[in-house]
Amino acid sequence: MKARKLLLNVLMVTVCVTCFALGTAHAVVPDLGDWADTWFKVKLTQVVYHFSDTGVKPDPSYPLPDSMGSAYLHITAWNEIDTLTADIYRKDNTGHWVTTPFATIGIRYFAGTALKFIGSAQLATPNNDVTMSLVFYFRGKKDWDDEFILWGITNVSTMASSMLEIDDAPNSTELWAGSVTIVGPMVRESSVPFTPTE
Repeated sequence: MKARKLLLNVLMVTVCVTCFALGTAHAVVPDLGDWADTWFKVKLTQVVYHFSDTGVKPDPSYPLPDSMGSAYLHITAWNEIDTLTADIYRKDNTGHWVTTPFATIGIRYFAGTALKFIGSAQLATPNNDVTMSLVFYFRGKKDWDDEFILWGITNVSTMASSMLEIDDAPNSTELWAGSVTIVGPMVRESSVPFTPTE
């Protein structure tokens, strides 16, 4: 009887250790440090429903596509655990590039390899009450010198997203809801048309 109990205990410990080892192996995050200090020139497009107030039907009844122009995504850091930090730069209302980030996001690694992976991010801008949830797909390829290949081969895009926006004009009840697409290639820092301010 004691032998059976001992055998059962050994079997249970073996199962627990095996499950832990498999779970640990599954949770390995690749080193994404090579993506730090890279730039992407991206196009932003939103497809949204417009609501003139709460509790009413959208007007028009179909989503409206709207190009939001170009932006630059600068991957600034990798925290060596699971998150890339990125700054987003856009033009102002006069068409000039703003040298301070429009927003800073954390892109949390979800799955994939060091050169093809998926990450998610949340963006909230309190000034104009925009909230976004984004699922990014990064695809990279390197040359013989272990440098990223440009010319559109290394790029970023969104696989899925959601966007909610409240008009920031005083007393406005204008609302938008829909999705946003971000897509574009990695570019050399020397091609960025502005110098970011610290």
